[in-house]
Amino acid sequence: MKHIKYIGIMMIAVGLLTATSCSDFDDYNKVTSDVNASASQTLWANISGNPQLSNFAALIKKAGFDDELQSSTFYTVWAPLDGTYDAASLMASDNATVLKQFVKNHIASYNYPASGTIDERIHSLNLKSHTFTGSGSYTYAGMALPQVNLPSTNGVMHVLNGYAKFYPNLYEYISQGAGIDSLKAYFKKYEYTFLDVSKSVIGPVVKGKQTYIDSVMVTYNLMANSLNANLEEEDSMYTFMMPNNAAWIAAYNKIKPYYKYASTTYSQVLTDGSTDVNTSKNVSVNAAYMQDSLVKSSIVSSLIFSNNNSYNKWVENTNAVSTDTISTTTRNKLSNPDAILAHTVNKFTMSNGYARVIDSVAYLPWETYAPEHIYTSAYLARVLNGSKHNVRVDDPDDAMGDFSKRGLNYLWIQPTSNFSKPELDIYLPNVLSTTYNIYCVVIPADVDLTDKSTVVKPNQLKFDLSYATASGTLATKTLAAALSNDTSKVDTMLVGQFTFPVAYRGLGDYYPNIKITTPFSVFSTTMMAKYTRDLRIGGIILRPIELDAYKPKE
Repeated sequence: MKHIKYIGIMMIAVGLLTATSCSDFDDYNKVTSDVNASASQTLWANISGNPQLSNFAALIKKAGFDDELQSSTFYTVWAPLDGTYDAASLMASDNATVLKQFVKNHIASYNYPASGTIDERIHSLNLKSHTFTGSGSYTYAGMALPQVNLPSTNGVMHVLNGYAKFYPNLYEYISQGAGIDSLKAYFKKYEYTFLDVSKSVIGPVVKGKQTYIDSVMVTYNLMANSLNANLEEEDSMYTFMMPNNAAWIAAYNKIKPYYKYASTTYSQVLTDGSTDVNTSKNVSVNAAYMQDSLVKSSIVSSLIFSNNNSYNKWVENTNAVSTDTISTTTRNKLSNPDAILAHTVNKFTMSNGYARVIDSVAYLPWETYAPEHIYTSAYLARVLNGSKHNVRVDDPDDAMGDFSKRGLNYLWIQPTSNFSKPELDIYLPNVLSTTYNIYCVVIPADVDLTDKSTVVKPNQLKFDLSYATASGTLATKTLAAALSNDTSKVDTMLVGQFTFPVAYRGLGDYYPNIKITTPFSVFSTTMMAKYTRDLRIGGIILRPIELDAYKPKE
């Protein structure tokens, strides 16, 4: 049975023994000097009848592949000479391991003669890739071929002075690597195995059911797929930062407080133009399960790097020119590669890349599991007492700050009458149970005006937050009662700091929201003369306090 992706693969340390001498090759050549006799026999007959291949024959027999080498299916065999590998260790292994890791590692479908100049990648029956190169003299998997092109009725055999080393792929290594049991258990939950009929060798129909001479079982992992990583594919190349058990537990405990949930969480239902803010809806979840699931997915989301990505050459090879940013398969950009790589305790070569076992998950929270959130007009919940316009400024004045100098978009809310005060509510999805500094980006009226002689009034703004308590019930909090913006720039104003008791990620369309209003009375001539009631809002920013502590405030 072929397994494209094996679960529970055990790597075998095969010791290379003393190389065969020239006289040994002479003896071997004498044994197989009758090419015509060889050509009249099957591959199995030629292998089992050759005293220099007795160990290889015994291993084929143990693996149950001898019948296949007597069939009409055409194969190329690179037969390792006795004495060039640790046959005893292999014989002590289970049959499936011998078949997968050794026998099929030296056999390929179809005809691969040694002739002329060769530079090929051979996919052996276990789907591993090996080099087959040479011109006059040849090598397979870096090992010399002292004798080539020995014909059989069902294929051709080359004699190998050594053995083709088996490397598991990254997915196989997850199942058998030492000290990464937590990682293994997580991926195992998302694993599905099925028969790939297209790659299997069809046998006879027995009692109305199709049988297969050699079945190919494919293992598919939903989690790996969601991470955009084909860890089981031999033609893909990745570097996987694999947390050991201590690193996994530490990361889990560090991230867990960001994902606190209430069994039932309420949020406001806001309708554009409606004065009713008392309507609410709720969602019920298994709080413990939700927390556990999202914490673990947060750990693995930034562990895998494509070696084909130019950002990641340093991850693959620390001798390469270092970069200040590396990119995960989930497109997270990580700006601390030194710290991440410094925690490598072991690096293993895989058939499709490298496994780096790490003793700490050292990525920065705001680049991974606790990002900054920017909410623009797309998150508009409600406008009251105002008419809304989405405004794009293609060439804003350079003095207006850098929220977005090119293609600046903002929401412009105009009062509907001389005595109306617009209200604006913005939804805040994907908030976590952590502390954020909350900013509002306020746009001056002359953001795109070249004539700065026009007097531009600032805003005076009140900010109210609607959120769920630790028990999931609705509550409100005034973050700022009367903030004024600087009209000389696009002003990113600090509204306040707030710790959300519960997380909202994964809850669908259930969110907290922030209300922006003008607090003063429209009957105050002093305030009306000093401030505008027009709201020009570029966005709301929720920035984790760790990020603000890490970099200068805007």
